Amino acid sequence: MYRPLVTLSGVLFAAALLALGALTGCGHATPISAAASPTATPVVPSVTAEFALPTSSAGVTALAIGANSSIWFTEGSADKIGQLETTGTVVDYPLPTAGALPKDLVAAPDGNLWFTEYNGNKIGKIGISGTTIVEYALPTAGSEPDGITVGSDGALWFTEAGTSKIGRITTAGAITEYTIPTANADPTSIAAGSDGALWFTEYNGAKIGRITTAGAISEYPVAAGSEPTSILSGADGALWFLEQGTNKIGRILTNGTGLTETSLAVPTAATPTIGGITEGADSNFYFTDIAGNKIGQYLSNGGTVTEYPITTAASSPLAIALGPDQRIYFSESAGNKIGQLSYF
Repeated sequence: MYRPLVTLSGVLFAAALLALGALTGCGHATPISAAASPTATPVVPSVTAEFALPTSSAGVTALAIGANSSIWFTEGSADKIGQLETTGTVVDYPLPTAGALPKDLVAAPDGNLWFTEYNGNKIGKIGISGTTIVEYALPTAGSEPDGITVGSDGALWFTEAGTSKIGRITTAGAITEYTIPTANADPTSIAAGSDGALWFTEYNGAKIGRITTAGAISEYPVAAGSEPTSILSGADGALWFLEQGTNKIGRILTNGTGLTETSLAVPTAATPTIGGITEGADSNFYFTDIAGNKIGQYLSNGGTVTEYPITTAASSPLAIALGPDQRIYFSESAGNKIGQLSYF
């Protein structure tokens, strides 16, 4: 997840909301096509669709593909879970807890979408019909659950930014918490590694953490002030992550060695200018350039970075994910839309 979205009230987000009144969103009714693969002939990536959200100032913080091949998302400012259906229609579902601030979500093997409630201090799940929502209160007050993923054990693993813990919840609702050795680490994003362990970012601790499904934790330092966030397991088996403090992309092997940190050539600023990262079907990485209003592409075979403009001006792109049609989808915080980037 992305540290500037914790409260949704930072300077960047406030500016985005001010800009919202000057924007008009008209989402295309373009359906999300069936899964495809990049062609052998490269094409210039471009934003090919934008889908308007029905709730104003929704504040989308995460995107994920559900079991029904729809794109699901959290609406942090509206306390809702949204769904971009394969027909291009957008619907959303209110959460039972007011002021919950849903942050991240993931599709689980049980067919539900599981999500974190940062202010609600709960883990929730929603069925793909949208009619059933269940919430589980966390045992530690002020835990501020942030990122969430599915572990190799079939349970849901999540970060607790407020208490520097890693949590685990079974699909039956049983919760276990593990304390990170570094105090005030501020763990944010978490991903399942190719080694069967869970890997997470320590935003304040400037470390990448690893926890086994048995609860054993290891930590690996990265550059001071790097503010690591938004981690994923790449097709190459390594862990890739963003460094918001330095606008770099990092990579580390599952044995904790081979750390590299490469500049994304995006100017740094007082507030983070890069948000989320995902890997495309072409094995390249795509990230959101918030201030630049662009989607960036990082070539995994050589480190070349190219950026592509978003159709809606000053849209403040934040969350990003690979869609069911293998295209890149991203949230537009100020534009109040879900955008689509095609690269094949």
